[in-house]
Amino acid sequence: MTNKDVAPAFAAAAKSDEIIAAVGDGVTVHDQDFRIIYQNQVMKSVFGDCVGKTCHEAYNQSGDVCPGCPVSACFSSGEVHTVERIVTIGEKTFVFETCASPIRDKAGIIVAAVEVVRNATARKEAEERITKLKNLYDALSRTNKAILHSKHRDFLFREICQIAVEYGKLSLAVIGTIDPETGAITPVAHCGEAACYLDSLSVSSDIDREEGRGPTGTAIRKGEPYVCNDFHGDPITGLWRPAALEYGILSSAAFPITFNGESVGVLKVYADRKGFFDPEIVDLFQEMVDNVSYGINSFFREEKRRQAEMALQESEERLSLVLEGSNDGYWDWNVENGAVGLSPRFADMIGFEPGDVASTISALMELIHGDDKPRMRGVVYDQLSRTSSPFEIELRMVTKAKEYDWFLYRGKVVSRDENGTPLRVSGVVRNITEKKRQEEELNYLSTHDTLTGLFNRAYFDAEMVRMANSRQYPLSIVIADIDGLKVVNDNFGHTEGDRLIKQAAQALQQSFRGEDVVARIGGDEFAVILQNADEASVKEAIKRVLTFQTLINEINSTFVLSISLGSATAENGEQLSEALKLADSRMYYYKIRRKQAGSNPEMTSST
Repeated sequence: MTNKDVAPAFAAAAKSDEIIAAVGDGVTVHDQDFRIIYQNQVMKSVFGDCVGKTCHEAYNQSGDVCPGCPVSACFSSGEVHTVERIVTIGEKTFVFETCASPIRDKAGIIVAAVEVVRNATARKEAEERITKLKNLYDALSRTNKAILHSKHRDFLFREICQIAVEYGKLSLAVIGTIDPETGAITPVAHCGEAACYLDSLSVSSDIDREEGRGPTGTAIRKGEPYVCNDFHGDPITGLWRPAALEYGILSSAAFPITFNGESVGVLKVYADRKGFFDPEIVDLFQEMVDNVSYGINSFFREEKRRQAEMALQESEERLSLVLEGSNDGYWDWNVENGAVGLSPRFADMIGFEPGDVASTISALMELIHGDDKPRMRGVVYDQLSRTSSPFEIELRMVTKAKEYDWFLYRGKVVSRDENGTPLRVSGVVRNITEKKRQEEELNYLSTHDTLTGLFNRAYFDAEMVRMANSRQYPLSIVIADIDGLKVVNDNFGHTEGDRLIKQAAQALQQSFRGEDVVARIGGDEFAVILQNADEASVKEAIKRVLTFQTLINEINSTFVLSISLGSATAENGEQLSEALKLADSRMYYYKIRRKQAGSNPEMTSST
């Protein structure tokens, strides 16, 4: 193949380079000997100038074609091929999406291949983080089920280790118990591929012993988790590093298990990569351990009863083909006449045939959600008037099915006349509806209580800070507490206790206004923020709570729902903190009065 044969490849790359550069993608052109004959600036900035080298020499320092090479597959089949590749540059590992498309001469013979390379590292990390959180929420749910159904402590511990490894994607999970006399920690349950690490493991809670001054002993003595996100860089892990290195352990976390306020054991979890245990993961494992501690208390109570009487392109078509292979749509706007060209993939994303979709910028704008149009116009006018920098915007568009999907638009002005007037704007679009759904799910989990669906403590605290500067006064606060929840948990089980909590949440949610903030701020404690509500309004709301409580108790056959309530009203932001304390104080005052009066469910509130 001569240089003349591949000259069209240079022309195709040069023509599309300015468009793809707008979205930060790398472009290379390879001849049939896999030799790089063109690189754009993005590729040069990442890998250096590799023109003249074969791709496997340049990127993998290898004399052989890489396994799964999309360029090789492209030459063999004559079709577009897309793969994900993991590449290490320096000390950092990247995930690249690479898409190879054949370039043919006028006779239809393949003379070269265009490869588009996109850095997908951030997206993959975000996907992995969401998956990790979902798996651990599932693990937490399964832990609770195991606590309910396990009849013996050792069986529960084995279940916990298996769940943690299977759903948390860990190398090893171990539960050990502490000898109260010697401080020695003995593994009683474990699971994971790195289980042989335990063969040489010696751990203690005694600070006077060398094996007691590591992560596990520190966690037990302090009564709080100890996290090593760089196991081989943590100053207190030296004694255990050789064995950890042998079995691929790079991070760990230790969580004390308590009984009657004292550490009686520890859950130790290990992962095969640094930085695994971020704050959210640590919080989920802590919640799991808290539930295990509850399970131990249940076993103890059950055991006492038995003894006395014991349970989550060469042309735009070629460019479009490459983009289609990367699952993106392509759009091209002729600013002079308003015509818009959309790739078939773009049309397919919004449910249309290529000939039936919008062909002008005005028609395309009509598909955009009304709330998003001002932002889109602002971006477009900014591009046309002031800048040649790439733009990026997320917005909603209506599909043929009359549903709104989320899309990510990227592009830039790629052509101007001699006076700098824009002639052409081009770019790509991607459907990000699933990504948005996952973001909304994570946002919901960060602000809501998973058991009741009410707002959680973090959201309530943030609202209290915001209310301090609000003008919606008078503002009232209600504090509510479920009476006798511990008795129900102890005598009827955790499931019935959860049912009681849900009933209390329902009574509160049904009794207050839609704009009121109703939150679960503790195990059996709730709080409500009522803006523009004086004392009389709060009294009426509390009456509705008591009425709803009575209706619920008409169907409760084993126990009754009893909620103690206290309220207070602030006339301005300076009184807000004191109103919260007063509402809490009144709630406890009437809880005591109710007990003294003989558990009268109607005597449960104070304003």
